[in-house]
Amino acid sequence: MELIIRILTFLESVIYHILRPVFWWVYRKQPPKIALIKNPILQLSAVKIAEKIRQKELSSETVILAYIERIKEVNPLLNAVVENRFEAAIQDARACDKKLATGEVTAKELEIEKPLFGVPVTVKESCALKGLSHTGCTLARAGIKANYDSLSVLSLKTAGAIPLCVTNTPELCLGFESQNPLFGTTNNPYDIRKTAGGSSGGEGALLGSSSSLIGVGSDIAGSIRLPAHLNGVFGHKPTPGIISIEGHLPFCDGVEFQKYLVIGPLARYAEDLALAVKVMANRNTAALRLDEPVDVKSLKIRYMEAVEESFGLISVSEDIKRVIRDGARYLEGIGADVERVMIPELTDSLDIGMALFFGMKEMPQLLLDPEDPKHESNPISELGKLLFGLSRHNSSAILFKLLRDVHAFIPQSKLPSYRGKVQKLERIFTELLGTNGVFLFPTFVRSAPLHDQLTLQLAGALYCLIFNVLGFPATHVPMGLDSEGLPVGVQVRTIVR
Repeated sequence: MELIIRILTFLESVIYHILRPVFWWVYRKQPPKIALIKNPILQLSAVKIAEKIRQKELSSETVILAYIERIKEVNPLLNAVVENRFEAAIQDARACDKKLATGEVTAKELEIEKPLFGVPVTVKESCALKGLSHTGCTLARAGIKANYDSLSVLSLKTAGAIPLCVTNTPELCLGFESQNPLFGTTNNPYDIRKTAGGSSGGEGALLGSSSSLIGVGSDIAGSIRLPAHLNGVFGHKPTPGIISIEGHLPFCDGVEFQKYLVIGPLARYAEDLALAVKVMANRNTAALRLDEPVDVKSLKIRYMEAVEESFGLISVSEDIKRVIRDGARYLEGIGADVERVMIPELTDSLDIGMALFFGMKEMPQLLLDPEDPKHESNPISELGKLLFGLSRHNSSAILFKLLRDVHAFIPQSKLPSYRGKVQKLERIFTELLGTNGVFLFPTFVRSAPLHDQLTLQLAGALYCLIFNVLGFPATHVPMGLDSEGLPVGVQVRTIVR
């Protein structure tokens, strides 16, 4: 049955190459470009802005207004924002400034208790932000707003952060491109003809255009790391359970589902990513040991440029292989123990991930019927409608539902063997990295493709999906631009959570 998956991914690749000239013809016109940032405030990290606010060198209102102005400037081209709370955010900022001016709070208190005091953040629409849209970007929930804050958002608010808006996703987060029947398609800030990825694509696009500092994202198969990669920012998938997923849509009580789904931050600056993890992890922060100094010379750096070539898999671009080598070479130059490795078992990552993900006993409803939201639409019927432009669902949501219904063409009797492969990979990584190892690996196979092409490159998801299967933490690190002027980077399997 693995062969069916590989044949399907091979056919995807063939169709992609056949249609590639068509895509380029459709998108041949040069698009308008996102304006470069002019306000120097937008070049400061959240850590530095928070410090300047505490020291009264910068007002929170000034910062909030700068980011609101930037979002208004770029969003007409990006279509990243679903709903904003700009006026409420300005009032929140004025309240912060007043507390500092009157001495109600001190800089020292804020540094310890509210390290993001007065700092703007943005939130993926699937994570509840009280008073704003919480539809899951599906027609069945059109108009629904959150009447509470998800715990990850509440943690940021408690730390003093000020949410500005909620951002676009695929329908019910089912897909790697942020397009849906309610709010349309989000564009990449480096080239609006290209995808911002998904499912945290709205966050990726805002951050990539310097329109946010810290974004709340979620990740079930690469949904933080892929948009981070395509938009040139940092994105962290924590270990399951470190950051609460309460308040996320979709959600279910299944243990297996909760092993895959995590909430985590995206950020433009590395120091902000670490701070956001500390804040969002809340009571689990101490276990992460994020404040402990790391001696690079004591680290074992192991890296792979790609999995072994195999039928149905997509080759990793030379630009991505190059930045992985560059990162390894840099770390070796400052004293780390660096070695290129090959783990043949990772070649089965796509098969393992598909089998176990779509073989879960409990999953949320995936294709909510707009006429009867308590039930799911028939994916076969919707696929037929899609061919004539009549479906009220996205192609990726329909595809996910189809794969779920057939368990990705893999008999349930074979699941124990796939779980055995996962256990073997866990042992391999434990032996390879120990307690002081870091693994460098691609996040995806290429930079941002044109809109609608990611659906034909799903095999590339194996590079992210395998770490959801294993339950390991992983971080995307931006590493500059490729030959097309688009962001590329490296995925880091960390030794911390």
